[in-house]
Amino acid sequence: VGPSSSQYVLAAIKYIQFNYSHDISVDDIAKAAGVSRRECFRCFKELRGESPTVFLTQYRLSIAATQLATTGLPISAIAVNCGFESSGYFSRLFKARYGKTPREFRK
Repeated sequence: VGPSSSQYVLAAIKYIQFNYSHDISVDDIAKAAGVSRRECFRCFKELRGESPTVFLTQYRLSIAATQLATTGLPISAIAVNCGFESSGYFSRLFKARYGKTPREFRK
């Protein structure tokens, strides 16, 4: 793993952190990092052991968990705030990650 791979992944992560609430794609992430889509996947797999898509989803879910624990926002609003198109899809992913629905997690 070369230093440039680390730089690409750091640039990609920074882009995700600032844009996770928007409808972003791996192409957008790769462009922000200054690499091709294929190179973005390769660097992420090498350095993080996961794809940029998985990282983006996990990052969104972690932000959602924080919002569920610290705000009174409706679950549907949190889903939208975190970049999920539907609250149903968000709930399925959230339960798969945390073992609880967003509503159960909040309690």
